[in-house]
Amino acid sequence: MKLFTIGDSISQGVMSLGVARTHLAYATWIARSLGVDVGDALSSPAYRVPDYPVHGLLLDLEVVLRRLYLAFGSRIDGLEWAAFAGEISRVLDESEDYYERGEGAGPYRGGSVPWFHNVSVYGFDVADAWLVTPAICKQRIAAAPGAGDGFLQGPSASFYRTALRVLNPSRDARFDGYTQLDWLSHHARGEGVENLLLWLGPNNAVGSAILLSIAATEDRPDRRPVSLSFDERTRAQWNLWMPDDFVAEYDELLDRIDAVMRRNESPGWRVFVANVPHVTIAPIAAGVGDPLPGVPRYFPYYTYPPLAQSPRLIEAGAPHLTADDARRIDTTVDACNTHIARLLEERNTRHGERRYHLVDICAGLDRIAYKRNGGEPPYELPAYFHDHVAPPMDTRYYHVDRAGRRKAGGIVSLDGVHPSVIGQGLLAHEFLKVMKEAGVQGADPNHLPWPRIVASDTLYQDPIPLMEEIYEHEALAAAALSAHRAIFGGFQGRRGSIKDF
Repeated sequence: MKLFTIGDSISQGVMSLGVARTHLAYATWIARSLGVDVGDALSSPAYRVPDYPVHGLLLDLEVVLRRLYLAFGSRIDGLEWAAFAGEISRVLDESEDYYERGEGAGPYRGGSVPWFHNVSVYGFDVADAWLVTPAICKQRIAAAPGAGDGFLQGPSASFYRTALRVLNPSRDARFDGYTQLDWLSHHARGEGVENLLLWLGPNNAVGSAILLSIAATEDRPDRRPVSLSFDERTRAQWNLWMPDDFVAEYDELLDRIDAVMRRNESPGWRVFVANVPHVTIAPIAAGVGDPLPGVPRYFPYYTYPPLAQSPRLIEAGAPHLTADDARRIDTTVDACNTHIARLLEERNTRHGERRYHLVDICAGLDRIAYKRNGGEPPYELPAYFHDHVAPPMDTRYYHVDRAGRRKAGGIVSLDGVHPSVIGQGLLAHEFLKVMKEAGVQGADPNHLPWPRIVASDTLYQDPIPLMEEIYEHEALAAAALSAHRAIFGGFQGRRGSIKDF
């Protein structure tokens, strides 16, 4: 087996909150550049990835905005904004029908597909690689409240339905105990795994940026998260692992992977490990106010892009992080990444050769970050961009004017967290640079099919003029904030897990 992938939502190909476009994820572009056949059915065994019809299991924001644009054009007046909630509900209902009661509720492709080469699942943190099984998913789906039609209600237990679809697509009871690492072991002991792409860890920090609230682990030596059960961890709803908690968990992950790979039928195996990016770079946490002195640049506040037009909404109680919060998250991520690099080197020393290779995604994203670098990111885009990709192409939140001209963004999708198709291509570029240096046959970032990647990016090829309308309606954002505060009592200090969705 040329390639096997373990990861979370980025590796799964989540874009614009829709789960998921795995056929457009970085690992799939790597497979294609290596000449590996890609597909989602048994007839294409070289690199098989799951498909998610009918908008996926969350909410595909691109589908919602395109439908609104078709209905109302680039201006939505007055009460027409009520159509926004209605369109969200329709998209969710279509997904709910398919994944709760339709074809998506049963075995994948009628049970003909036993496994995938990419077993990435959104929401997975490090320990989920050995904790989450199809059996747990089936139990959670059966016990989930709210199954059935409802306004603004998508498929129940979406996280568990997604994990079940990935980890046991055939619903064969023999595989109900299989985790991500069990599938790695299955293939390593079978035909062998030449190259493992491993990217877990972002969900040990990214929740703090998504919820704009820090719920840190306890940093107790007698109660590390790695020692807890899946249920205990889920109930705790942490979104930021303290460094000592993180290193205990990551060390366990690498120990388990090393034990598997030492029994690998492919003698020249390699593991390519991506580290944790600075999650405050993601435009879901948009900087508000004038930048503060110092490098890297921080802003007084961070909030969601529609609320970031002025500090007034922050003063009115909009959810936000402070500059100190952002520094705390970034400092924690830096410490975790230092541990990852050390743990990889320790294992290479034990092997007496370089088996584990660090893909420093954190450094790459730091170089490409727009606001953090004062609007002049030093990242060198691939040569194809110079003549074939029109600017702007940066990490700001996606913005298009009413004439359909892109004004900002392009690397990150509409959810403000996950890469666009072009962003996924850039991730593949970073991985392939390291894979080439490690001597993987055929690995070359210059072999990426950039014309196909760019042609597949609908946000680039067909910009959404409705974005200007969303940016201009600060009053609408303020009204939505007031309603949410009245119903739920505000945002600050809120805890939560993406596994709840």
